[in-house]
Amino acid sequence: MDFAVLEHKNPVTAWKLARSHEKKIRKKSESMGRQSKRKRSEFDVGAAFRVLAEGTAKAILIAACAYGVFAGYRFVTDSPHFMVNQVTWVGHQRLSTEELASQIGPVAGKNIFQLDLGEVSRKLVEHPWVKTASVRRIFPQGLHIDLKERTPFARIQLDRIYVMDNYGILLGPEEKEFHGLPLITGISVDHPKPGHNVASEEMIGGLKTMYYFNRLPMFEENPIDTVRIGNHSRITFLTRNRKMEIYVRPETVAESFKNLMLVLGTIGEDERALSYIDLSFKNKVVVKHRKETGKI
Repeated sequence: MDFAVLEHKNPVTAWKLARSHEKKIRKKSESMGRQSKRKRSEFDVGAAFRVLAEGTAKAILIAACAYGVFAGYRFVTDSPHFMVNQVTWVGHQRLSTEELASQIGPVAGKNIFQLDLGEVSRKLVEHPWVKTASVRRIFPQGLHIDLKERTPFARIQLDRIYVMDNYGILLGPEEKEFHGLPLITGISVDHPKPGHNVASEEMIGGLKTMYYFNRLPMFEENPIDTVRIGNHSRITFLTRNRKMEIYVRPETVAESFKNLMLVLGTIGEDERALSYIDLSFKNKVVVKHRKETGKI
């Protein structure tokens, strides 16, 4: 209020007027505060409603998605359109599809999504003749199985004669078709059975040495076909006609082979008359003819 005006009025009257003016201002301020609170209250209710509506919509959307996923899962796992009815085998030569199917068990009629491909592969490689196996799905109802079989490399005399691959894995008992493979003797294995690895350092070294010997011209018509590992100090090789033997120490195979190469020109003409060639000595080759013995 303009106090310059109040100066001309009676002090009491001026005081009353001032009090009245203050009350009006206070009432106006309180009225505006109540209106502001009412507006804020109305605003808060609206915001809460919007949040609730958005949350409800999200919950409904999540529930719909979950139901869709569940319904889709039920469809692909129960639908007859995804049941295995065809298995394609690739890479097998010796093994029949019937034998392979028996190895993995029944898969026809099983759901292609629920079938454990890793388990199928594991069962296949448990077979002694299977080296590797890979399995993949062919949608909607097929399986493609790619195999690699082991290659027979030699025969080995244990409790009976077995066929093994070049890693020393026993493939099974000897059959007539494998009679031409090299024979390993002198090995002792407890309870041998197909699938077991019976390789030893002496055995692998002996087979490699036999391979290099048989590449020499002197063994072309009468190749070495038997490796005898009697102990760790000497390996004996026998030719096919069993009329000549070669002795080698496992730890000096490379040196012994070089020594033999050096004396081939001397013994080459009489190779059919040789009884044995001893390469187990250092820097010396001992040759025995059927009638006399000589040192070279």
